[in-house]
Amino acid sequence: MKICSKCKVHLSEADFSPSSGGKYLRPECKSCAKKLAKEREELRKLHGYPPAGYVCPICLKDEEELKGTGGNASVWVVDHNHNTNTFRGHICHNCNRGLGVFQDSIDRLNRAIAYLAQDLV
Repeated sequence: MKICSKCKVHLSEADFSPSSGGKYLRPECKSCAKKLAKEREELRKLHGYPPAGYVCPICLKDEEELKGTGGNASVWVVDHNHNTNTFRGHICHNCNRGLGVFQDSIDRLNRAIAYLAQDLV
């Protein structure tokens, strides 16, 4: 049994897909993953891709600098608020992963900044 990170339901491991590397199961169940994929696709259709010369607002890298760091289709992802499903902007895959690891928490990010800043003193 495993708990889905999205719907919080206890489900059989058969209800979860393997990760892209295949070494572990995804944190969200297949049903939630399907719903999330549909939401992302709708946002992608609505907001498209950023214009030529665009740079990631977080790492400040452009498409050329980001080649080979992201997914199969584009270096850009459609970033959105997972609670409201509203579009925030385009960011690179690496920065999207970073925000995801911090669970979009400003408090966690501020604590990470404080932690890194102590090394500068």
